Amino acid sequence: MKVLLTHPGTQHSFRVATALKKHGLLYKYVTTVYDKKDSFTMKIVKLFLNKNNLSRANRRKCAALEDNDVIQFCEWFALFGLLLVRIDHSRKIYNWWEKTYSAIYQKKLAKYIIRHKDEIDMVISYDLHSSILFPILKEKTPRIKLVMDNAHPARNYLYEVYNGIDSGKFRETYAQEGGGFLVDKQVADKYGEEIRMADYHIVASSFSIKALKFNHIDDSKILFVPYGVSKKDDVNNTLKESHEGLNILFVGEVNQRKGIYQILEAAKQLKDKNIKFDIVGRGGDVCGHLYKPYTNCANFHGHVSFEKLQELYKHADVFLFPTLGEGFGLVLLEALSKGIPVIASTNCAGPDLIEDGKNGFIINPGHVNEIVEKLNFLLNNPDELEIMSNYAARSISNYTWENYENKLCQCLINIYSQDK
Repeated sequence: MKVLLTHPGTQHSFRVATALKKHGLLYKYVTTVYDKKDSFTMKIVKLFLNKNNLSRANRRKCAALEDNDVIQFCEWFALFGLLLVRIDHSRKIYNWWEKTYSAIYQKKLAKYIIRHKDEIDMVISYDLHSSILFPILKEKTPRIKLVMDNAHPARNYLYEVYNGIDSGKFRETYAQEGGGFLVDKQVADKYGEEIRMADYHIVASSFSIKALKFNHIDDSKILFVPYGVSKKDDVNNTLKESHEGLNILFVGEVNQRKGIYQILEAAKQLKDKNIKFDIVGRGGDVCGHLYKPYTNCANFHGHVSFEKLQELYKHADVFLFPTLGEGFGLVLLEALSKGIPVIASTNCAGPDLIEDGKNGFIINPGHVNEIVEKLNFLLNNPDELEIMSNYAARSISNYTWENYENKLCQCLINIYSQDK
């Protein structure tokens, strides 16, 4: 069996590429921007990048792949998009540009696959980048199995979930999301049509399974493969520095998709207690007027270096992740692996990872009072917090990238064998 994997960006695709390569299943990895050793384009581009952007460019490379494993289409289109995303804070021009070059990319890719159809048994693509590709392949190459890796839950399901939760003025941040699916039901429904074009779906959480069932995808077409955490992320809990009170950490995009309104309202209610809130991630500058009233009860760090993030993890007592809807939430595994109990919503991998009351708590999305209640409990019961911390890392011992790779490839081999 040979599998072609495609993603015009990166997202989770390097992990999938690594798994396929290790198991001898990879035909080609197809993308846009990639840091090949002899790439004239990347050499020119790097001359004009600042330190942070140069670091990002260098990360556009998968250590498991040889350069000849990688094929590129629409490289200059994507490079311009990477520039736009950093200067177009409204995301309006960037979203239009991304949609435009994604369409061109999918058409070029379809032609390539058709030319090599006798050599390829399966194509793995991603949501938002399959709406043109999959219909062409269904017609021209019916033998090839089409698999969608759902790193993000179905957008039409998220539209229903998000719009059923009170987000106050922070609903304004919904417009940041690509394609406008959170504010336009027609757009959301269009993404639902894309979901139903795949023969099979890869998901990493039970929440993503719910999103597929909302789209009437049969259980037999769903491959449940949870993510892993790198062993280098494991930190001995005894390294944590002792201090009074609670240090609460959030890491992710700073917008309402992650439940930032609920986090900040909880911080506001608890500001007179010995509880400190650290907010890490990009996005707070887009709708700065929304966050300004909360600067006296939360520390907004923005994007930080890896070293700074590790320092914040070291001082954190609780990781807070009240997302309104997430395909998984890798930060949950990262926090738990460092011995940090997690408070997470039901709308992510939280229910799959957290044993309520043992290594953290599960809360309902959109409920500020539940966040406040759990934090007050941990503040007043330091012994319980210590027990949770000691158990956190041990509770996810089976969530390794090796297990992820093995299960993913076995699932792909199984569906190829049964349909052959």
